[in-house]
Amino acid sequence: MTKPRSSDIVQSLAGHDKGELFFVLRTEDEYALLVDGKHRKLSKPKRKKQKHLAFEAEGGPPVADRIKSGDLVSDKEIRKALAVFKLRRDQARGGN
Repeated sequence: MTKPRSSDIVQSLAGHDKGELFFVLRTEDEYALLVDGKHRKLSKPKRKKQKHLAFEAEGGPPVADRIKSGDLVSDKEIRKALAVFKLRRDQARGGN
């Protein structure tokens, strides 16, 4: 896996949040700071080792561009962007 970058969408591979999707806020050495807008909000991001993450998508939604540039983003916008991404990913895989 390549190292995740700010605004990438990743999936957790280990821990109690296994299988969950997150936006990468930023990286610190071997760690990534993750948010999902629900359980892990901008005020308290999850710090997780990068080896426990799987890259899902390069930040594409407008929210990702704002995260990358350091603009203000709300937890609600993050939740909505991840929900849309998950819906499109599941439809592309043929799931419901």
